[in-house]
Amino acid sequence: MISVSDFSYRFNGNEDYTLRNINIKIDNGDFLVITGPSGCGKSSFALAISGYLFNQFEGEFEGQINIDDMNISKANIYDIADKVGLVQQNPEAQFCTLTVIDEIAFGLENRCIPPDEIKRRVDWSLEIVGASHLIDREIASLSGGEKQKIAIAAMMASKPEVIIFDEPTSNLDPTATREIFEVISELRRKSNTTVIVIEHKTTFLASFQPRVVYMEKGSILQSYADTTIEPLQRDYIQQNRTSYYHYKSQDPIIKINNLHAGYDGKKVLHDINLNFFGGDFVSIMGDNGSGKSTLIRNIMGFVEPIQGIIEINNKPIKDSPFHERALTIGLVFQNPEHQLFANSVWDEAVFAPKNFDIFNDKVTEMTEDLLQKAGLKKYKNRHPYRLSYGEKRRLNLISVLTYTPNCLLLDEVLIGQDNKNASFLIELLLSTVKDGGVVLMVNHNPDISYQFANRLLFFEKGKVTIDAPIQEAFELLERNGNSNYLPTYYRPTQSIIQ
Repeated sequence: MISVSDFSYRFNGNEDYTLRNINIKIDNGDFLVITGPSGCGKSSFALAISGYLFNQFEGEFEGQINIDDMNISKANIYDIADKVGLVQQNPEAQFCTLTVIDEIAFGLENRCIPPDEIKRRVDWSLEIVGASHLIDREIASLSGGEKQKIAIAAMMASKPEVIIFDEPTSNLDPTATREIFEVISELRRKSNTTVIVIEHKTTFLASFQPRVVYMEKGSILQSYADTTIEPLQRDYIQQNRTSYYHYKSQDPIIKINNLHAGYDGKKVLHDINLNFFGGDFVSIMGDNGSGKSTLIRNIMGFVEPIQGIIEINNKPIKDSPFHERALTIGLVFQNPEHQLFANSVWDEAVFAPKNFDIFNDKVTEMTEDLLQKAGLKKYKNRHPYRLSYGEKRRLNLISVLTYTPNCLLLDEVLIGQDNKNASFLIELLLSTVKDGGVVLMVNHNPDISYQFANRLLFFEKGKVTIDAPIQEAFELLERNGNSNYLPTYYRPTQSIIQ
């Protein structure tokens, strides 16, 4: 069905080719997984197959991509869209309307599908992704995971012959991740839809026995017609929990008392009471929409509590000017593009220290080192928006670390990272903890939490139901039936479960 022959592509302004000499054939009904390091060209390959690379970007290419004898480089994007649907890595990049129901109906209305059929497909697609309760919501009010579900539903409602998912579950909790992959597999089985999934969470896909392609530096290095996922995993994060020095401050750096919070009069958080100490590496987990990001925004002061008090270093945040809080607290948003301000990678990395008037030779040296280790130094003059999603995430964290705040609030900072880059980012966070700082990390990866965090918060419907040391927390999750949240190498100690 899809034939890619000797295909290479270079974006205008780039010296190097993003895609290099790709040859692959994809048959009707195939389930193909594309994996590889962050920035290796996976998303650009998806844009090429779906036609966007030739219609919305400027560059030069060699070779050819055909879908059912349609030359993609010469076809109109609306003709390609009848055959190929793309769920992008950043769901906000593909939204066209303001509400959930309008977003899912948008593509169907453009195809002049009868109203009764549109309603049926809207209900069907929302039910498939477990988001029927969101049908009347404004998209701007959704959590990152909820937005991802709507992006998937909108594409599935059109029922294209080929669906490409670019990290479709990066913002989803483990339960929703497993459900989405099961839905994708079932959809392929029932309709013979060709499915292409770009994904770092490959262990979730092993049971579906997909065909696997491994990419590196824009090329396909290996292609397996029938394989388990495990042999392709490279640069494993250590299976055993890292042992490192846990400094513990005497007084809490962050204190939260009787916090109730929400948006537009709707309460999201209920009676939150927490203390965070220097030396805490806290993983915050829970289902999408359970209040994790809302907690982060309240601590930063972006949202005014309905009730309760938040203190940073014994000072209520309402009495602290924002620029003072910003020196103490570093925040990485869930969407990397929400905090890119500058016109080059270098200017972005040093934006904060220059703004705080603390830029000096030491900061310059540290920034150079961080960019080098993150694989971004070669892009220091490139505009941040020209980076891959995972590269943007690494730049986000570096731009915060360059002014050395002692509190880090991180909303899914590991999205789009292969294991090697995830390890690098974790090491940076551990350095903050070792220096007596606090790391609060919203995270959907139980393995990361188990290996590196010393404490876990678990949210359910706006309440903290578990706040415990990491081993004890996972034992409680197991006892409570939250098996999807258990890490791969978790072993109970029987200290909790009788």
